[in-house]
Amino acid sequence: MADYSSSSAYRPYADTTANNSSSSSGGIYDELKNPLDSLRANLPPSGLRTTGYSGSSTDLSALDLDYDVQVDTAQAAQELGKFAALRLLSTFMASPFSIAQTLLQVQYLPLAVRYSSTADQDKDKDMGEEGEEGGVPDADDPAYYEYLRARHSGASAAASRGGARGRATVDHAGYVVNGSQGARPGYQLAALPSAKLTVLRMLVSQPTEGALSVFKGAFTQWTYSLLHLLLQPTLEGVMNELLGVSFASSAVYIDEAAPSALTLVASHALVGWLLSPLELLRTRLQIQSSSPVHRKYRGMLSGLRTVLHEEGGVRQLYFGAYHLVPTLVKHSLDAVFRNMGAFFIDRVCMVDSYERPAAYSVAGLVWKTLAALVMLPVDTVRARLMAQPRYRNKGAVGFREFRTCVPLAPVPYRGMADCLWRMVAEEGESLEKMRERRRKALRAAADGDEERARALGSVGRYGLRALYPGITLQLAANVAIFVLGFITTDEMAEGF
Repeated sequence: MADYSSSSAYRPYADTTANNSSSSSGGIYDELKNPLDSLRANLPPSGLRTTGYSGSSTDLSALDLDYDVQVDTAQAAQELGKFAALRLLSTFMASPFSIAQTLLQVQYLPLAVRYSSTADQDKDKDMGEEGEEGGVPDADDPAYYEYLRARHSGASAAASRGGARGRATVDHAGYVVNGSQGARPGYQLAALPSAKLTVLRMLVSQPTEGALSVFKGAFTQWTYSLLHLLLQPTLEGVMNELLGVSFASSAVYIDEAAPSALTLVASHALVGWLLSPLELLRTRLQIQSSSPVHRKYRGMLSGLRTVLHEEGGVRQLYFGAYHLVPTLVKHSLDAVFRNMGAFFIDRVCMVDSYERPAAYSVAGLVWKTLAALVMLPVDTVRARLMAQPRYRNKGAVGFREFRTCVPLAPVPYRGMADCLWRMVAEEGESLEKMRERRRKALRAAADGDEERARALGSVGRYGLRALYPGITLQLAANVAIFVLGFITTDEMAEGF
């Protein structure tokens, strides 16, 4: 059996302290190590196999194999339970920022801005008509219950008040319209800015969401992370065993870099593909409305049953082009950027962590920045494709539409290339510029300049903004980690 615990620049759970003087282990990192290491530590080291010995490759009689191979089951179960509990805690702590990132990725900004412009018009009109009356009726007023009913049915507050004066006009999707523009559904957030803390504040203050909404999909993410961490190293070890790749020493490992890298990427891609339904469900749980009236997926197991029943079963879920290609691309590239940075810096760039620690730290920062610039667009495109259901059994009993707390693209994407191109062509502007252009278009329409209004109101200004939601915070975190690591390196050098 292959040795999973040996040091390697490729392996995410390997101890890389020897290869990187700026890295340190301790605290919660030690608690979050792969629990399988406690089992593998009790197994005979792979160096006892015939490879690496000068004697015969088949004669084991000269070796002393008096090695205790018994595994303490109770200790292994305790370590696994401890690891699972800490992983659950860390998953719930990171869940708010994960949800904010997902909402920024899937939000179709032109539609959100259009809703915001309509809401601003309704607000100005209502203030002019009603004077000092508040936006929300008093709880003792019978109109308050009409207001709540309108909020849950997808109408704005202004439309609910207008309902008392006359029946509101709705479009084909059931949304209340004001003239030629649709009003934002009551269960959806306003256009989200790029700041994640602002997104979280808007999410918590939304009447149909609340504080608990920042933990949507956390249990599904925890289940996915545990299964991935247990399955991927095991599958990689099986592949290494089949290919005869040995990890007895780092020199042997580097000599066999090509097959080792192949098994690393292949195992990540295959396990990611096997667990992709959990990622799809996690994304939809995070972006769906928390309103009991509109909530479609009730949990992990019921959500998986719903997806399988309504969207073509296992075959469509695993082999559909909208899921298969993005999943393989994402997990293959992710394996390269997460696990091969140290090898690339040390063996390709020839930057040694002991001889040139400062240059090694800078190269690590450059590698992480490159990973963010490549992986964030891939992850964003994949999130949008997972967010749009492709129903095959829409007439099933109990079927309900998928209502999200942010507006999605009204026209479904046809694949990765189509999604990428439309995001560049339609959502290249920032929220502020898009709002300003929208206001100019409305003013031009009010002045009777239809041609200018049509030019300003057209969807699309080329740019890469939509491909990099939350990139500023991610790059800032990389710089912070670099600075801390650089300080640690200087302190270690002074100590020596």
